[in-house]
Amino acid sequence: MSAVRRLIALCLAAALPVGLAHAADPAPSASAPGAAAAPSASSAASASPAAANAEAAPSPETQPSAEGASPQAMPAGHPGFGEPQADLSDPSPAVAPGSIAATIVTDQGMPLANQQVRLGIMFQKVAEGDSRSEKFGQTDARGNVLFTGLQRASEYAYRVTVSVGSANYQTAPFNLKQEMGQRVVLHVFPATSDSERAMFGMRGYLYVETRDELFQCEALFRVFNVGQITWVPKDVVIQLPKGFKAFKAQEGMTDVKFEEVEGVGARLKGTFPPGQSEASFRFQLPKSNEDSLVFRMGVPPHVAEMRVIAEASSTMNLSVDGFQPPVPTANQNGQRVLVAVKQLRERNEELKDFTATISGIPTAGPGRWFALAIAGCMAIGGVFAARGAFETGSGTSGTIADKKRARELLLGELEALEVARREERIGPRSYQQSRVALIDAIARLGLPPSAVPRKKGKIMTLRKRPKSAAERG
Repeated sequence: MSAVRRLIALCLAAALPVGLAHAADPAPSASAPGAAAAPSASSAASASPAAANAEAAPSPETQPSAEGASPQAMPAGHPGFGEPQADLSDPSPAVAPGSIAATIVTDQGMPLANQQVRLGIMFQKVAEGDSRSEKFGQTDARGNVLFTGLQRASEYAYRVTVSVGSANYQTAPFNLKQEMGQRVVLHVFPATSDSERAMFGMRGYLYVETRDELFQCEALFRVFNVGQITWVPKDVVIQLPKGFKAFKAQEGMTDVKFEEVEGVGARLKGTFPPGQSEASFRFQLPKSNEDSLVFRMGVPPHVAEMRVIAEASSTMNLSVDGFQPPVPTANQNGQRVLVAVKQLRERNEELKDFTATISGIPTAGPGRWFALAIAGCMAIGGVFAARGAFETGSGTSGTIADKKRARELLLGELEALEVARREERIGPRSYQQSRVALIDAIARLGLPPSAVPRKKGKIMTLRKRPKSAAERG
């Protein structure tokens, strides 16, 4: 590794949060002579341009940059080479009310002339609903463009967007002040789809919630770009566990997002300029009546820290191959969770995927359902017997005895169900469904309701059914 590349690696290790020093070594570029001086984490975060709901851009491989402009073209007070450039979007008394004055510059502060600029306009009012419109302008030789005659009511929000090649650069949405206009300075950086040329690292999270009928999973990836080259991923697909379903990507304020690749996984798309960005998505995994779940999941490039978090009862455990042993803690709702972490500390380490195992998952025993099926059949037979369908003149003492045995069996299962719930071996939904089914089966037996349990705290009893007028007579 050259001296410059060693310096870059050391700067990255200092700039990223703990465990995120696994950013790529960028190739030296003549267009970015100051790339060796990596910014600090705080300045990199401030350089992140906020954006909202950007449309997908065209897909050329790299960005054009202004040519022929001299360094003297930098605005006064503009940072020098090697420092990330902070965008500006603030009200300004120097701009006429109802106007937006935007300046589009390169990463080195040189004006970007003849660049198309889009002004997105969003109208939101409860009584009238939402509507969107847009205006376009073109920068002059100094990179300036002016939008005038704009509404200043609070129902109108604006966003300045520049699409250069495959990358989108945007401001955060803003409202116009009544007494002044808005001043915007937007920076455009060189871009690449090669993850080895961009200086970024990722931190990933996977949260798994065990439900009665499925596993609800949510993944989030934070990207820290500490260089001066925008990364625009191309064909970056992470593999999701087999059998995943109900994929839903989280919509953010930028064009950064995941989209489903049916039957395979999720594709990462969008623009990752210097600063911090994030994207998330949800999916579900089917749940069988097994006490463990084993799944494998891929991750995007340059993930330097990955956390797998699983909601877990006292009987459950989590194991992730190559990760540190899970640490029990509690989420914001007080639910017990297990957290397994892997941090890459060596430059030659790489995390492409991981295999996780969740064990000790509460399951419903087959005996309960088998007993319920038998009792249900007996109850149905009892109904027919009560109507005289099986009477042959010899009485129904055998049928009544069968009903009593069925009731004893159902009461035993009801008691076992309560114990399973107290020990968290069955979820609340399955518990409620099973309890209703058992009590309903007991009621269908048609026997006097003596000592049939009813829910009352932790002990269950059933009230005696009042006799009908016919029974009393």
